[in-house]
Amino acid sequence: MRQRLTPSAAFSILVGLLPGPACAALESGVYQTLPGATVEERGDRVPNESRVVPFSATLTFDLGAAPPSLTAVIPNAVLEGGDPFALTVRSSFGAQLMDGTYYFRGDYLRDITPSGTQYLFDWRFSTSTNGGVVWNGITGWAGGHAWYVTISNITMNAVVSPPVIDRFERDGNSIRFHLTGPQLYDYTVEFTDSLSPPNWSPLASYRAKLGPIDVVVTNSSANAQARFFRVRQEHCLCRADE
Repeated sequence: MRQRLTPSAAFSILVGLLPGPACAALESGVYQTLPGATVEERGDRVPNESRVVPFSATLTFDLGAAPPSLTAVIPNAVLEGGDPFALTVRSSFGAQLMDGTYYFRGDYLRDITPSGTQYLFDWRFSTSTNGGVVWNGITGWAGGHAWYVTISNITMNAVVSPPVIDRFERDGNSIRFHLTGPQLYDYTVEFTDSLSPPNWSPLASYRAKLGPIDVVVTNSSANAQARFFRVRQEHCLCRADE
């Protein structure tokens, strides 16, 4: 995506969001299961006491919370052998284990039964040897009969939404552009005085954060008839301290 302001004697601006490498570790953000995922449901009320059913989910992790939290939106949840239904599941507890795995548990049906149920989940998320994020765990009834859903090695992809540059503001010899989006990760502001050919140089770098960002760029070249800027976005789920 590129946007350009009306050129002036001092400024022209060209903003680009360029893709970068993807990292492997689970971080705060939004993830989705891959198409074709399935889970196994077992129980004395399940047809033939066992069935494999399609499974998809969008998961939002807040690993900076205390404790870490998880929200899962499941459009095809199952319960006691019944038809699929839409369900939002929220963790009541989360922690990172010594091996780096994240562990979440809670009431599977708390969103539709706020008083609480005995349908509980215990889910874990780890990084595989090929760099993917893998979901394992179990959802089950903790009462007097058998029912549980087994989640085995379901791979998830990060949903990295590029920032939207929603406005520009000029203040003297400075330009401010506002970046918004659900996930804003490491990026570098680069500039060039010519596009024929461009010679991009870093102006400033910003570490990962969530939420909107205001970037202020000051034109330091009084002799330049035009100066072009771009934002090189690193689509990378990395720790800010790495």
